[in-house]
Amino acid sequence: MERDILQKNFRIFIFLSIFILILELFGSFLTNSLALLSDSGHVLVDVLALGIAYFAMHMSKKKANHKFTYGYYRTEIFAAIINGVVLLAITFYIFYEAYQRLSVPQPVEGYEMLVVAIIGLLGNLYVLIKMHGHEKENLNVRGAYLHVLTDMLSSVGVVTAGILIIVTGNYIFDPIISIIIGIIILIGSISLLRESMDILMEATPKNINIQKLTKDMHKVRGVKEIHDLHVWSISSDIYALSSHVLIDAKNVKSMNRILKALNEMLETKYKITHTVLQSECKSCVDESKKKH
Repeated sequence: MERDILQKNFRIFIFLSIFILILELFGSFLTNSLALLSDSGHVLVDVLALGIAYFAMHMSKKKANHKFTYGYYRTEIFAAIINGVVLLAITFYIFYEAYQRLSVPQPVEGYEMLVVAIIGLLGNLYVLIKMHGHEKENLNVRGAYLHVLTDMLSSVGVVTAGILIIVTGNYIFDPIISIIIGIIILIGSISLLRESMDILMEATPKNINIQKLTKDMHKVRGVKEIHDLHVWSISSDIYALSSHVLIDAKNVKSMNRILKALNEMLETKYKITHTVLQSECKSCVDESKKKH
């Protein structure tokens, strides 16, 4: 249900971003502002990023089949990687533009630029507020979130530059603020790509401590030994686990009860919903066979 609500919100985000794109394109021609034109380019990338994220969420809802037995959740990770790479490209573009503007400052219509930038800022701020919280649970959403955050920071930079240009008449503030924005984007995009690659390499999720998890599994009554333990992410918010478990149980019924307690603990405490537990029990007796 949460994914359905998020997907519905994403349609609103896409239409709002298209409106901001048209507004800033018109504003850039009206004011001769390279900063606004650059920011409209960021918004165009936002529209693409939101579209990719929306498509990935749609694909992730498709049911598993004989070929993709886990479903299409990994589509979201590929979308996050695409967004991360595009963010890197945007960063280098910002640095390049900042260098150009430091060399040859471009005069702009400060007041008009400020008005358009404030409207764009408010639009991006609305999208960020609606997306806030979801980006912590879903890597695909985080990629789109970073794109919108990038554009909002860019809008803040344009607004700040506009105010300083109006007050001082000096155009150098625009490239200086752009460099600061670029550094923030660079840090976020590298983090996004690193987390995406961890999932593709089936690394242990960063919010799961494997030693603590093993101790908690041992605390379940009847568990004697844990080995061949693997924990990985199917998607950014869906975890899986497989392990061999040596169980001290008298019969198959008590062994199943212990396995059930293990599964409940893993799902409740660690949100691991896909588990494969290979039970090992030397002293267990199959009561159905014993009767025969």
